[in-house]
Amino acid sequence: MIKRIKLGLICRFLFAALFVFCVSAAAAPAHAQLVQQYFPADIPGYSGNFGASVVNRMMMLNQTNGIQVGDFIIRPVVSENAGYNSNVLGVSGSGSAEAETSASVRVNSNWARDAIGASLSVDNHRYFALPEASFTNWTAGVGGSVNLGNDIATVAYSHLNLNLSATDLGVFGVVTPAPYTVDDVRLSYQKLFSRFSVTPLLEYESFNFGQSSGANVVNFDSLSHQTVIGGVTGRYNVSPGNAAVVILRTSDAQFSSQSTGSSNNSYIDYAGFLGVDFRSDAVLQYRALFGAESRNFTQSTAATITAPVFELDAIWLPSDLDTITATIARRLDDPASPFARNQTLFEGRLELDHELRQNVFLTAYAALGKSDSQSNVAGVASENETQEHFGVGARWYLTQHVSASLSYGFSHSTASGNSTVTTTTNTIETSSGSFTSNVIMVGVNLFE
Repeated sequence: MIKRIKLGLICRFLFAALFVFCVSAAAAPAHAQLVQQYFPADIPGYSGNFGASVVNRMMMLNQTNGIQVGDFIIRPVVSENAGYNSNVLGVSGSGSAEAETSASVRVNSNWARDAIGASLSVDNHRYFALPEASFTNWTAGVGGSVNLGNDIATVAYSHLNLNLSATDLGVFGVVTPAPYTVDDVRLSYQKLFSRFSVTPLLEYESFNFGQSSGANVVNFDSLSHQTVIGGVTGRYNVSPGNAAVVILRTSDAQFSSQSTGSSNNSYIDYAGFLGVDFRSDAVLQYRALFGAESRNFTQSTAATITAPVFELDAIWLPSDLDTITATIARRLDDPASPFARNQTLFEGRLELDHELRQNVFLTAYAALGKSDSQSNVAGVASENETQEHFGVGARWYLTQHVSASLSYGFSHSTASGNSTVTTTTNTIETSSGSFTSNVIMVGVNLFE
């Protein structure tokens, strides 16, 4: 009993310290970008939404006990993958053998009510025929939640060291990888009123861009920016696990550099969604959100952009051995591009996961992405891009601590438009074009 009280006091102390840090950071200037796929989804504050799938069951059935240290569980993972990428830079003649080395460790508390977790990951990509295309990403995050009666307070922080790729959707003017960092702090508080809950959210993000390497050196410092995001989510539980949802969000974005064109990108954004979030059914779970988003460029003559937006996510389990996952979204994005901050993105993905055996899992997917960038920099034309992807993969759990993987992916991209992109130190010509890439990888994973 005494030990439990001490642990509770420690958790509340950590929460208080992170709370002070979050509030202090939120007082700084502002801006945003969609990099959610890099945030650590296994710590409080960044948790994912769906759990009942073959993929998650695969992870749970083959997950080891980890390393128990007091009330914490430590789970390290090391992976080595090798293969060939036929088009690394999105231009002809950029094929190369590839090696990807990754390692991660996550630590989670094993408490009944409160929670705290941390993670660290490193991902190194090496292209032997194109050393200038090689890059390393690494991320670190920490988060905690405290139960206060019926309420839950959550705070989280992440630091990301990432790289823009020439083959990313809606990214123009990038040749070799362009490094950037993200610091993200978020604070939320869920207030429960019987069936109804209200969750306000405050988030601060800081983006800092560096210089690409190789013969085509480009300084992307003009993209550096900050954002403050405020929002509130209301949920009404119509039945256990099923809820009607209302989301309101506003973002204030400011660019730190006043070089050519960059000041035109500062904006204030408003968005609202209505929808449902149904997860009680063991066979079909889905979330459907529909709304509108409006973006006003505060330091520019660019017109205000208002667009319908939506997000649809569904998981269907037609059998105990199969999961079908579908996602469709349309939104106004904040692309990492030197010339556009009013890009509309549409993305759709369909994935099938099948449990062939208790220790063998198969995956197949198809995806479509479209970007429409109406530039608000004088003299710069619009850019549009369409990408199609499909791929297959297999993972075989050889032992409780070792798995092997094999995957193949195909991508095709078509871009249209012709523009001149100006950064702080360079002028880049971008034009219509397309690329096709084929990637095949084989790997081994070690985990505890």
